[in-house]
Amino acid sequence: MSKTYIDGTSCKAINGQYGEFFNMSFNIEKLSQYANEKGYVNVTMSKRKEPGQYGDTHYFTLNDWKPDGAQASGGWAAPAAGGDDISVEDLPF
Repeated sequence: MSKTYIDGTSCKAINGQYGEFFNMSFNIEKLSQYANEKGYVNVTMSKRKEPGQYGDTHYFTLNDWKPDGAQASGGWAAPAAGGDDISVEDLPF
């Protein structure tokens, strides 16, 4: 699976008094092209090997993972018809 790098994004790690912070910038017009059917843009932030030209320490790629049918229902999938049923007698305790 190839990575889709998100154009119009920037991220710099900054060390502050209370730990590490991330300054992030997003160009909304460029970001909107990656929106899914619900209007969300799911991204993955990864650390760069070396800081970029403007000091960027991280980059964003499109996270286009979608759950399969069993996970899309939000829980356990029912066994298929004609499948192996488990009864109380099959339990080891």
